[in-house]
Amino acid sequence: MLFMPAARKPLKVRQIERMKEKEYSKSYLKQKQEHQEEPNSYPLTRLILIKDFFRTPDLYKAIGFFFSIQIIIATIAAGLRYPEFAGALNLLALVLGVTIVTLSIRTINKRQRLDPTRRRFRLSRVLLIVTVMLLALFATTFIYNLIGITMPEQPNQSSLNSLLVVFPVVMIFTMVVVSPVTEELVFRELLPYATGPSYLSFVIASIIFIALHAPYGIMGWTSYAILAAGFLYARLKDNNVYTAIAVHMIWNALTLII
Repeated sequence: MLFMPAARKPLKVRQIERMKEKEYSKSYLKQKQEHQEEPNSYPLTRLILIKDFFRTPDLYKAIGFFFSIQIIIATIAAGLRYPEFAGALNLLALVLGVTIVTLSIRTINKRQRLDPTRRRFRLSRVLLIVTVMLLALFATTFIYNLIGITMPEQPNQSSLNSLLVVFPVVMIFTMVVVSPVTEELVFRELLPYATGPSYLSFVIASIIFIALHAPYGIMGWTSYAILAAGFLYARLKDNNVYTAIAVHMIWNALTLII
């Protein structure tokens, strides 16, 4: 019996079959799964012993980085009391700021390299989050104004604005670069991990963030709650601290412009 050779499949059909083979090959699937993996898998809550909480290095790193910001601001403010040393104090604040930012970035990079679920930074997502935060702030301000509630002057922002007028360069650097980098490391990374990362620990750390900024009045608390929620969402969406830092930087820059 004679066997007729099978008809050769059209080129387009062969290309489609090769694409399917690649699509479902084990190596390709593994790469695809890693790329599309959930950004994080934090539990809702996590139990931890109090003694373990006070033993974790993340707690003391968070305290150290947070107080470093206060030292920088205090150094700048000392220029008001000692104007003859204002230049040297501003230079010292700049050096301290660069040092703290460098240490913060090294800490963030080291932690993110250890977690394969950290997703890459996306500017489009950052801009979307900032836009939603602005709309939320405008909406709540409008609603409060309708019922006769106005935004009182915030003590924290007032003191920063007074320093900004006298020492604009060092204050802009502190508010737009040092503060966002360090605060996001502290409140969206180190403190939540000090108790073992969980959604509850992230929320509690953000509440601490709000309280330490000393908001005044219901509008003050609402405004800082919107900020904290935006920063936290940015952090958790990609499991990437740099997303939250970018949102924080843009927001602080807008507060200087508006």
